[in-house]
Amino acid sequence: MKRKINILFVTVQLGGMGGSERLISNLALNLDRKIFNPSIAWFSEASALKDFKDLGIPLHHIPKNRRFDFSTMQKLGKIVSEHDIDIINAQHFMPMFYSFYGSKIMNKRKLIYTEHSEWEIERLPWRWQKMGSCLLSHADAVVGVHEKVAGSIQKKMSVPRSKTVAILNGVDPKSFEGIDKTGIRKKIGLGRDEKIIGMVANFKKIKNHIFLLRAFKEVAKLEKKTWLLLIGNGFKGDADGSEQEVREFIKNEGLDRVLVLGGRSDIPELLSIMDIFCLTSFKEGLPISLIEAMFAGLALVGTEVEGIKYMIAPDKNGYLVKIGDVEGLKNRLLHLLDNEQLRQRFGRESRSRAQIYSIGRCVTEYQNLFLSLMERRINTQF
Repeated sequence: MKRKINILFVTVQLGGMGGSERLISNLALNLDRKIFNPSIAWFSEASALKDFKDLGIPLHHIPKNRRFDFSTMQKLGKIVSEHDIDIINAQHFMPMFYSFYGSKIMNKRKLIYTEHSEWEIERLPWRWQKMGSCLLSHADAVVGVHEKVAGSIQKKMSVPRSKTVAILNGVDPKSFEGIDKTGIRKKIGLGRDEKIIGMVANFKKIKNHIFLLRAFKEVAKLEKKTWLLLIGNGFKGDADGSEQEVREFIKNEGLDRVLVLGGRSDIPELLSIMDIFCLTSFKEGLPISLIEAMFAGLALVGTEVEGIKYMIAPDKNGYLVKIGDVEGLKNRLLHLLDNEQLRQRFGRESRSRAQIYSIGRCVTEYQNLFLSLMERRINTQF
């Protein structure tokens, strides 16, 4: 009997639940444990969310203390060796860079690089793109969370098409069933009559929370029973962090119907009480928060950028607005708030379109990729 395949997921942090963290969590939870042994390594902040601890798998914190920290590479390589890791799946460019030495040089193991957005590739300086091209020529597979992300990696880093694959992110539809909406509203202090707009995104400048807050300020003047929920983490010392700016804006503008709920593990429950889901990012890949909102059957409003445009079909399951168009965003939100039938119709279409983003399909495709690299075959069905 062949031994199990040991998989090590590598990411930047586990203290928040962004898109890549949700993907890792979903994969680790749903991989066939008769075949795979998952584990996770991360670099920043030693604390990990309870969600990851509850997975019951090995968690390895590897501190990265300098801009370039060779000792981090060595420590990761030691984990690969001591735990007999077969495949390292690095999420984002920096973890891929730090995983290369331990996987390909120290241990000669399989390396998969998963990238979540085109803009992360495009913003890399030219020299890093060249470095990435060199490293990825020795990697075993490159995954883009969308065809355009995979295509961007092929183009910018000269990765052959034969080595790249697009695997759409996935969410478990069952997590949106049987939710007590009244109990959730009561828990956060809201009654049955209030309407709720929500956004799930960590507090980073690229998520553009202030744009939504400016529009909500105008909405709140006209809709006295409408609330805005902001759900996500801020990270201490994050150069791209925006939590302090967001909190100051809320305070200075007197937005007393905005609730900042922080990072939460009950996202499906919170989505279930929303009337509208908003995502106003400057850039996106294939946002899991939007997938979750679609499974929750919500009308959507988002900025007209790559990633969000893949998922919002104007006048079918939501609206797209131009970045910075506060008046346009306000008007779209007001139109939906005033039209329950339209919200329900958009919500039904969202749920229908969400089916291609099931976790079963996502896990099956990752498992097939892992098995192909190990030259093993199995019939897996979800």
